[in-house]
Order: sequence, then structure tokens, then C-alpha cells
Amino acid sequence: GGRADLRGKHGAYYSFLSAPGLACNVKIESATFSLHDGALVVDGSFITEAHVVARVGGAKRKRVTASFWASELGAFNFGWKMVNGTCGGGSFTLGPLGIKVCEEFAARVGHSSATFEIRGWSIRVEGRPVYNRVSGPHHRLDVAFSGHDGAPARSLPHGLLGQAFSTPEHARVGKLDVYPTSGHFITSAMAEGAIDGEVEAYEVGGPHETRFVFSRFDGAEREAQLGASGDASTTD
Repeated sequence: GGRADLRGKHGAYYSFLSAPGLACNVKIESATFSLHDGALVVDGSFITEAHVVARVGGAKRKRVTASFWASELGAFNFGWKMVNGTCGGGSFTLGPLGIKVCEEFAARVGHSSATFEIRGWSIRVEGRPVYNRVSGPHHRLDVAFSGHDGAPARSLPHGLLGQAFSTPEHARVGKLDVYPTSGHFITSAMAEGAIDGEVEAYEVGGPHETRFVFSRFDGAEREAQLGASGDASTTD
């Protein structure tokens, strides 16, 4: 549990969830938009890409990737190529109502959202317009995670959001941007106080990179505590 704001660095990729054999990274881009009928202009940021990478198939150790691109969303907030990825050596592209199953991994696409499920983890990505946009991306993404059937206790995940699942008894509350009602405001919060270390430690080298300081991707699962579950999400 808890809450914090994260501006991030323009164009950087960050680990949001890192668990044994599963990772989810996001890209952040700067954006300028207005609030309160134009009285306030905000220089902030949004998530514009979400990338999942997993190891599936048991001893096969097959690699699967899936990416959701806000840039593929159009005027009606959907796109025929908004999700793409790979399963082993093959590639796939999904639009609305598309489904792809790769071993124990499943991707299901709605009108402007997608859900990625694997081994008790569910990652939901939803595309939205950037309302009152001045400059920057036209669409943004919200990303939410949930863990069921003992997945959090089994995985002891990390990442900017993932670490909350490993300490369910501790509400991770960090710095929040306090918006004025008018004028010009630049967001600055970097989740201080809510995360282990500094936000720079969560930067990864690319969309499907699994290595960073707190990575759990190559770690081992432990015996599950039945009934353990949780959820975490990020929005604007």
C-alpha cells in the first residue's frame, strides 16, 4: 500500500515490477498540459510505453515479451497495433479483442487496454488521452499490478511498485507533488520516501532489460504462503 508521485527522467525506462522470471518496465516522457480550465499549466510526465518480459515453459526457458504503445492509440483511443511482442522465435501484433497465449503467459486486449497474466500475476495497462495537452505525447498509460494464489509471497518482487508486494505490512508513502490552482507548475517528486534507494537505481537499459540493482528476475521463488495477494497501480 501507499502512494507517491514519480516524475522520472524523459525517455528513461524504469523497472516497475521485477519477480523471478517476470519483469515489467515502463517508459516515461515529459508532457505539458493545463488544468482548471487553463488557469494552471503543468510541466509533468506520463508513462507512454509498458513492456513485459517473462521466462516461460519450465525447462524450455522460452522468452516471451509483450509491449503496449501509447503512440499507437488514435483519435478513438485504440490502435490495431497497440500491443506487440514475441513468443519464443515468433512475433505477434494485437489490436482490440486480440488474444495471445504463449505457454503459461496470456495477453488479452480490450478496446484501449490489455491484461497480461502469468503464474498468479496480472498486469493491466490502460491507454488514455492526454487531456488539455499543450505539448508532448497525445496519449498516456496507466499500469496496475495484482498478485494472487501466493504469487507475491512466492516471488518477493522488487521494482518501483513491485516492492510494495514484498512488504504488505508497510504502507509506502512518499513525496507527492502539490499542485497550485493557477500559474505554472513543474512536477519534481521522485517517489522519495516510498522506495528503497533512489529512483536512478531503477533505471534499466531498454524496454526488455531485466538487470538493475534490485532485480529479482534471475532469483528463485520461495515456498508460497497460501492466500497471500495484493495489488498496486500507477495513474497520472
